[in-house]
Amino acid sequence: MHAFRRLFLTDLRNRRNTLLATLATTVLLNAALSILIFYLHLPQEGLGLITMLDVIIFAGLLLMTFLHCFSTWQEEWKQQAITHLLSLPVPRTYMLMSKYIVILLEALLITVVMIVGMWVQLGMSNGQLFRVEPLLLFDWSKVLLIVKWLFSATGLIFLCFTSIFLGKCSRSHFMLITFLSFTAGLLVWIVAFANFPSFLTLLIFCLAYFSASCYLLDKKVGIE
Repeated sequence: MHAFRRLFLTDLRNRRNTLLATLATTVLLNAALSILIFYLHLPQEGLGLITMLDVIIFAGLLLMTFLHCFSTWQEEWKQQAITHLLSLPVPRTYMLMSKYIVILLEALLITVVMIVGMWVQLGMSNGQLFRVEPLLLFDWSKVLLIVKWLFSATGLIFLCFTSIFLGKCSRSHFMLITFLSFTAGLLVWIVAFANFPSFLTLLIFCLAYFSASCYLLDKKVGIE
């Protein structure tokens, strides 16, 4: 576990400046929207626009985190650090899980900041921005939904890893192979989940993409 801890801290340190900049930007955007609500006393239509802006900001930030699934490995090749990384006497699963946790942590921190920001906006709007009662009521369906989101995020991250590793197996068509493999994997996942909407389906795909990432990193990418 000491080796995994060192890998995790290294990945977190490499991402630290970008993560702090992203969180600072999130705070500033939420502060700007809160000030806008407080000083302009927006009508209900205006509050609807604020909510839409919140959704757009949140989606954009999560998209940046999603793109980090690709860039985190691309940087290893760009800085020519992949050879050193693969020469370390640690399991490939440690490398995958370290980067996975950093990406997931980034998404969770952004989510927390956005939630806090929206609660502040709710106070500035005197409770008119959105209905808070449904959020305060405990419901097992909400818990199951959050777990499904977590499984979905996990599968998506490992699908990105698998796609970029497949792309790296092809030296001349890296971007094309990465795009096609990601698109194909995502379509298969969507079709399977549409026909078998269960935790078992999500778990199977998470394990499949994780196993594929381990194999490609160890047998294919590692020999280049």
